[in-house]
Amino acid sequence: MISGTLVSPLPVFVTILSILVLLVVLKFRRSNGRYPIRPFPRDMVLLHQCGKGPHAPSLSPFIMKLETFLKVAQIPYQIVRDYKMGPKGKVPWMEYNGMVLCDSQLCMEYLIAELNLDVDAHLSTKERAVSTSFQRMADEHTYWLMVHWRWAIDKDKICFKEANWGIMALAVSAFLQKRATKTQGVGRHSKTEILNIIRRDFEAFSNFLASYTFCKGTKKYFFGDRATCVDCSVFSQISQVLWHLPNSEPQNILKNEFPNLVEYCHRMKDNFWPDWNENILISTDS
Repeated sequence: MISGTLVSPLPVFVTILSILVLLVVLKFRRSNGRYPIRPFPRDMVLLHQCGKGPHAPSLSPFIMKLETFLKVAQIPYQIVRDYKMGPKGKVPWMEYNGMVLCDSQLCMEYLIAELNLDVDAHLSTKERAVSTSFQRMADEHTYWLMVHWRWAIDKDKICFKEANWGIMALAVSAFLQKRATKTQGVGRHSKTEILNIIRRDFEAFSNFLASYTFCKGTKKYFFGDRATCVDCSVFSQISQVLWHLPNSEPQNILKNEFPNLVEYCHRMKDNFWPDWNENILISTDS
């Protein structure tokens, strides 16, 4: 009589997933080797990014951030949806007058210096310090809370399925992003802790937006009646919760407890994205 043991399917799945992840990484590395500059009109930004989002122009807040900045600063640009990672292995990235530039914040800072833009020029030293603090908070903290909820807690992945992501792409992305949030630290918190931290981030944004510290009356944007760089960061991060975490607890907190942030997102959308519906997969008025 031959005896045998049952083999658990989990190690097999992990092995297959690891191989797929390795293949994806190698593919990105191969595609990142050379970046020929395209012939294009001078002073025109070529913005490299991925596909459209279902309810907002991108599922990436950093793509939203950089494109919103280009609109706020009124810089001519063209979108290149080539799904190609930039030299640093991420999107968005851009080409501009023979330069290849990566990272949304660094792209913005380069354009401000190169074009001598006055997007933040009217801010005082104190306001600039506050602006930098909120930008870092949005991009380096609120972002990770959204990522962890999106990939580790949300089991439905509705918006990704609406954007036609396949099962394998979802599995590989979830594996990579959950590992990233655990390394960053947010992924080690419980669901209750995550919600409390998200609420405190929203509260900080909401209270400052409603404050009278920098101007009298109701502020349209973070520093009055003119959108600045920090608005591009805050809007892009909150927009993912508002439009790409449907029926989630973070979205409910945002809508029920911080209506001024919801109004702020719609104000940014209405004032700087007249082509919003042309840049999303599922048109909506909500």
